[in-house]
Amino acid sequence: MGEEGRPGPDQRLAKLFGEAERQAADATEQLVQRQAFGELLARLTENFVGVARIGMDAADLVVRNLRLAGRTDVTRLGRQLARTEDKLERVLQEVEELRDELAARPAPRASRSRQSGSRSTGNGRGRAGARSTSGSAS
Repeated sequence: MGEEGRPGPDQRLAKLFGEAERQAADATEQLVQRQAFGELLARLTENFVGVARIGMDAADLVVRNLRLAGRTDVTRLGRQLARTEDKLERVLQEVEELRDELAARPAPRASRSRQSGSRSTGNGRGRAGARSTSGSAS
């Protein structure tokens, strides 16, 4: 304190700041307690969400106009890719089943007459050569 019993400038300033803080706190509490504050907060939230949606729609339009793949294009292509992979997997399973069936079957034996007929042409071309020469003679 000062010499005459009065508070010093630092103490007066601290007291003023304390009083201002208390008044601001009281005013804020009164503001928050009102119904209008809740309505204002709800409207601000709605507006924020609306602006965010508009921004995302604008970004989608920019991407679409630039002819770049957008989110919807990527998700659609992802679904198509998944369907194609599923189909390919089914085809591979069928191929494996057919391969197993083919391996399980006994190998067919060639008949004696077929083997002797292909060797009897004598020109080294086999049956195909015999057919082509007989086809040109008619």
